[in-house]
Order: sequence, then structure tokens, then C-alpha cells
Amino acid sequence: MKTQQLKDGMLSIESRNIFTILKKWLYTEQDIVFRELISNATDAIEKLKQISSSDETTPETEGRIIVTLDTNEKKLVFSDNGIGMTEKEVDKYINQIAFSGATDFINSNNKAGKDSIIGHFGVGFYSAFMLTDHVSIETKSFKDTPAIRWDCKSNMSYMMKTCSKEEIGTDIIIHLDENSPYLKNPEMIHDIIKKYFIFSKTPVFFDGEGYNNVQVNTPYPIWKQPKETIDRETMNEFYKEYYKDSSDPLFWIQFQSIDLGVNGILFFRNTKNGTEELDGTIKVYSRGVYIGENIKSLVPKFVNLQSGIIECDNLPLVVSRSEIRQEDNRNDMMALVYECLSQEVTIAMNNMFVNERKLYEERWANLNAFVKYAILQDKIFASVMTKKVIFEDIYGKYHTIQEYNENIASEKHHDTIYYASDNVEQAHYIEIFKKCNLNALLFDHVIDQPFMRKYEVVKPNLKFIRIDSNISSLFEGYMKEGDKTRARLLKEKIEKALGDRLKDMNIKITNLEQESITTLIINDEKSRRMADMLEIYGYINPADTAAKKFQSDSTLLINMNNKIINHIMETDESTGTSIIISQLYDLALMSQQALKPEDIESFICRSESILENSIK
Repeated sequence: MKTQQLKDGMLSIESRNIFTILKKWLYTEQDIVFRELISNATDAIEKLKQISSSDETTPETEGRIIVTLDTNEKKLVFSDNGIGMTEKEVDKYINQIAFSGATDFINSNNKAGKDSIIGHFGVGFYSAFMLTDHVSIETKSFKDTPAIRWDCKSNMSYMMKTCSKEEIGTDIIIHLDENSPYLKNPEMIHDIIKKYFIFSKTPVFFDGEGYNNVQVNTPYPIWKQPKETIDRETMNEFYKEYYKDSSDPLFWIQFQSIDLGVNGILFFRNTKNGTEELDGTIKVYSRGVYIGENIKSLVPKFVNLQSGIIECDNLPLVVSRSEIRQEDNRNDMMALVYECLSQEVTIAMNNMFVNERKLYEERWANLNAFVKYAILQDKIFASVMTKKVIFEDIYGKYHTIQEYNENIASEKHHDTIYYASDNVEQAHYIEIFKKCNLNALLFDHVIDQPFMRKYEVVKPNLKFIRIDSNISSLFEGYMKEGDKTRARLLKEKIEKALGDRLKDMNIKITNLEQESITTLIINDEKSRRMADMLEIYGYINPADTAAKKFQSDSTLLINMNNKIINHIMETDESTGTSIIISQLYDLALMSQQALKPEDIESFICRSESILENSIK
């Protein structure tokens, strides 16, 4: 077919330096070229489908997009079999870059942050000039008109003529510079297409060196399929490949809101019982195109602890897909999606607690931090799930606070929850509780302290006391006739043996029912929490347990109903009793990890001396 030159000239625009603006602000990453051109191709295919569905004279075709890298010709071609353009349409939509107030718009919106959401088309086609100084278009409309060839240079001069293209659709031809990284690395192109269009419903192919017309995307991915048809093994494989995770997800939540045009999936990750980092990745798509990830205004902060995929067709997006359109947010669509995600997760967690309590408990080690953090962050979640947080007790059984308080706590100490923050450091106290047939909950995660403070605000009559704090009421003991005199003499012996080591330590002497208890150190809960706060804000070294001890109001509890304590009271041999008293005091300090480094050597030597005497 003989070509016919139709028109040449300069592009009609509002600002002569529009290409410079496009390159420097509107499109800051060259990957965007692929997103814009393939998205435009998808739109062209959709438009042709709409026309063919209502017009019998327009043939139906199976839409497809092909990205071709021709290293010999140094060309990158984006081809579609969509609606195509006539000469008049090329002149109207390509030759006239006429979006109203373009320069003013760009200048007034040039502070978009990296966390902003990215939006729909504007002047997307012109992003091609980020990669080249020469772009061509060959297009044939579905209407019976000649095919058009359009060429443009970055100086804004263009030429239009007829061409020999026979298939309906459009080819965007980017003439690459010989130093273009894409010529040397076809894999880069494949990965970019996959990143942005892996879930596009229009098939996208890549043809280049090492890639023989390979289909890059999955138009109907498993996470969009009906729940009842999903095979768990297949979903696990999808998750591990998509998120590069070696572990299967614990479970997942599929959700859909037809009214909002939202659907997606949230994978609850296996954090190895909370030992691995919590931060997840939520990837956002709009109409099959990748938009971004972890978008603050769209995804609740607590949901972002997990990993998932969200697709929303109605996001209010701006030109260049670089931020939300503030002046028209479509009835606050972002807030509605945000609330939808919060509700979906809340419903799923509540259903698991109510209908699958055993499974809920089995998964709790992985859900623990997530649920508590969500309660602290989200009002919707907190309103439903605060009473459904479970804690393991020192016997290995799970309870909610309400269940524990109603069924486990004694009548005498109702509305008091005793807890252990570390089952290793407080192992001595845990064993004492067990010997006394008492119970306590494990608050052994870093998030338990802020969660406990929030719960105390909601339930002001409920008291949380650590297992080594303010438990003297549990061990009030009793005094027999003549015990006051014996207690006074015992106190004198203790003060003489320990001297300055006692400092501000209070001493309480009584008879306990449990004969095996010799001594206990009990800390005031308020003082202990203040010491913990000083550690958090860096005023106390976390490793300096003695300094924390100094900040606490502590009491040394001594059980006169114990054989060793009775021996101390009944013997007059001062050296021997001093050794025993010092040894008991050091053991009590060790039970709280509070023995000073300078006292360790004395403890070891004293222990060896006691062993030698035992042998003799």
C-alpha cells in the first residue's frame, strides 16, 4: 500500500516544556512507561468489547497485548488488538496535549510523597518519551478507515501518514537508544510487566531474547476464585511464590464488597510463634493494574501486619497515578475501603473465637501480637475483640480475662489478676504459686504491658499484679503466741548478717501455710512499673537488674514456719547463721535476676564452703 503524508506540525500544548515536566515530576520512574502503555492498551481492548457487545457488525476478538523487544532494530513495541484510532482521533487525542490547567496542576501538586496512592490515566502515552527521543504509532481503527502512522520527536515535531497496518489495533513503537538498559537485559522488561500486570484480566505476552511470546500474567488467579473451589495446597504454593515465603500461611480471609468494587485476600502469616517479624505486605491493584503497597490511607495499620492483595476498581486516582484526587474522593472511598478491611478481619477473628475455639487457641501463638495490636489501633476491632483476647495460665490452659476472673480467681481476690511476665525469670514464683494451688496468667509478650494498661482503663476495678509484686496478701500468714518476740530477734539477726545490703528493703516475718517457702522478695507493683518505664526510656540499663531493683519498693518476706528459718532462730552460732542468712538472701535475689555482679563471687565461694561442710 502506498503511504500518503497527511499532516505534520508541532504538538499543541499549554506549555512548551511539557515533556521536561513529564520527565522530571509527573513520571519519576521509567517503569511507569510500561504501566501506562499497557494500561492504555487494556482500555482500548475493553472499549472494543463494549462496542462489539452492542453492535453485531463489529467482530468480537479475544483481547491480547504483546510487548516485543527487537534488539536488532533497537525497538520496543507495545501492540494491542483493541479499538484502534482513525486519523481524526490521532489528531485529537495525540497531537493536542490539552488537559486543562496542566502546568498549574503539576506545580500545585508537586509534593506527592512516596506513600501516596497512584492513579488512573492522564497523559499516560507521553510517558514513552522518558525512554526515547522518538516515538511512533501505527494504528488501525475498527471503523473502515486507512491505518495511520504517527512519528514524533522530543522537539515536539510530528508527522502523520497512512501505513500498511492491516490488523485492527495499535502499536506503540519506542525507538531505543543503543545504550538503553532494556536492550541488554530483557528480563528487566519481563519483571516490570509481571509486577504491574500479573493479575490483569487481559492476557499480556512478552516476546524478546530468551522469551518466546511468553504469557506474563494470570488473568484469573486462585485468590479470585470461589472459596469452595480452592485447593489449599495450590493456594499455599501461590502464597509462597508470590511473597517469597518459605512457610505456608496459617490461613487466609477472602473478602468482597460489590458496592465498593473491592475484592481481595488476606494471608495470616506463620510468624514461628511470634519469633519472626510482624510487618507484612499488602499489595494494592486497581482494575488489574498494580498501584502500590502498604498504602496508609487505604489499609488499616494493624491489617498491615499480615500480607495480602486488595483490588479496588473505584479508587479516586489522579493523573500519573501519583496521589489521591483530594478534591473528589468519591464519597470518601478510601475511608470506606479502610473500614471494609477492618470489618472483614474483625468478623473473621470473632467467628474463629466463637465457632472454632480450639483452632483459635492452637493458632494463638501466631495471632497473639496481631490481635492485641489491632485492639490498641482500631476502634472497630477493639469493640468486638477486646473480650476475646486469651492468655495462657501457668498450667498451660487458655482463658479470656473474663473467664479467668469468673472461674479461676478466688473469691477473696476477685477482680485481681496475677500474672507472670517471664516464665523463666519468674520460674521460682510460678512454682510457689503451683505449690499453693494458686494460678496466674502469662503476660510474656512485649505488647502485653500496653494492652494491660488499656484494659485497666476500660475496667478500672480490675487490678493486674505481677507474680513477684504485691502478693503479700496471698501469703498473709499468721502469728502465734510468742511469735512477735521471736520475729524481733530474727529480724535483728538478719539485719546484722546482711548489713548495708538490705538498704531500703522492708522485712516482713510471718508463718506461712506452705512450709517449703523460706524467703520471698515482693515488689510494689506501682514502683516496679515505674522502674520498667525508666528502662523503656533509657534511664536504666536493661541489663542492670540491680538498678531496677533499687527503684522498686521491695519487701523481704520470711517464713518462720520453715525448718531452715527455725534453725536460724534457735541457734546462737553467729557465723553459721550469717552464712545461711546471706545464702538465702542471695537465692531470693537470684529468683528475680537481681543479684549484683560484685556479689556473685561471694555467693559461689559461700556455696562451695557449705558443700565442704556438708561433706565433713
